[in-house]
Amino acid sequence: MSLKLVSLASGSKGNSTLILSDSAALLVDAGISFSRLTQELRRFGLSPSKLDGVVITHEHTDHICALPRLGKCTRVFAHPLTARAIYERTGELCGYCEQEFYEGGFTVGDIEVVPFRIPHDAAYPLGYSFRLGNGAQVSVATDMGRPTVGVFNNIRESEVVLLESNHDVDMLKNGPYPERLKRRILGDNGHLSNDMAAVFAERLAGTAVKNLVLGHLSQQNNLPELAVGTVQGRLRQRGADEICVGLALQDCVSEVYEVK
Repeated sequence: MSLKLVSLASGSKGNSTLILSDSAALLVDAGISFSRLTQELRRFGLSPSKLDGVVITHEHTDHICALPRLGKCTRVFAHPLTARAIYERTGELCGYCEQEFYEGGFTVGDIEVVPFRIPHDAAYPLGYSFRLGNGAQVSVATDMGRPTVGVFNNIRESEVVLLESNHDVDMLKNGPYPERLKRRILGDNGHLSNDMAAVFAERLAGTAVKNLVLGHLSQQNNLPELAVGTVQGRLRQRGADEICVGLALQDCVSEVYEVK
């Protein structure tokens, strides 16, 4: 039994992550065009209709762009407050599969889906852990303004974590964004900076985490080498050589990370 995580796209323009077990295929978010999503799924012998479902973190456009079409092909799992926000934003929500107690988790095929709260300016933002009966576990934790104890407790048992490293603080502060947007991104319900991702990475030293995949990088306010350098540098200072740092980028599929 194995569990795989691969980012199909990650960044300010659109996000979607594929979770694969030996018998099930799930997406986390569908924030890229339906045509690109279909194209990327073909790499793995999949089509939208062959997916077992898509779980949604929150209702912002860069996480639900393909959902109107994707929801006609597969099931959509979202917290009721997120589902309502999606409907209010788009006027439709096809394929919605309501769960009796969403936060308690649910099972799709052989994959247990465990939602957890994240701090972000959305209706009911969530991260997710995914695990198999043999204990294999991976997590997706992006779009959060600050690292919390709750997020830490939910991802510490995962060997692979897709973690936000959205911006370099100096690039953001000195960049072209309006001041109001800068304050939003820097706020407690905004996005995780490289420095804060590094602090979080340091805390994860000594846990089950072996691969930290940095995602949701801003194309305006970050550089891949800055994100990796900041996080990797902090881990080296801590002597945490057991954690490998990778990248999930906007325009290309990431490495496939497998946990057995």
